[in-house]
Amino acid sequence: MKPVKIKVHSSVDLITNSSTTIFTYSQGSIEALKELTNEMLKTFNSPYSFDDIFYADIFLEESYEYFEDSNFPEDQDNSKYLEELKTKILKGEIEKPEWMVKLENTPDKYSYRRRSTTLEIMPRDEKYESLAKQLYKFLYSVDHDAEYQG
Repeated sequence: MKPVKIKVHSSVDLITNSSTTIFTYSQGSIEALKELTNEMLKTFNSPYSFDDIFYADIFLEESYEYFEDSNFPEDQDNSKYLEELKTKILKGEIEKPEWMVKLENTPDKYSYRRRSTTLEIMPRDEKYESLAKQLYKFLYSVDHDAEYQG
């Protein structure tokens, strides 16, 4: 049997009299997480799959970026409204609004790069909360762009 290579994701910045920006994209994380979880469950003869145990989706890393969109309701407690909206999206109660999808795919107006995103995972039952945290901690398949401005 051949060993499996595991690339550990990490980034270290040493900044002296300069600036560095790192952009993180999480789109590949959901499928990788589902595949890992499903393989583990299958190994232990579990009748469940990832989708039976968790909800997951990709959202902008910085919530305030959603507030900048003209479609975001103005007369709301922004943070509370966004969390409720994301929970409904995660649970599949509603489709992710087109304005959110568009914003997630629109380049940042300052860097002209895709906006950083993050994977959000939510257990369907409290008993899976620890597992969700461990999966998130272990597998966070992200890629980075970095730029140096001297």
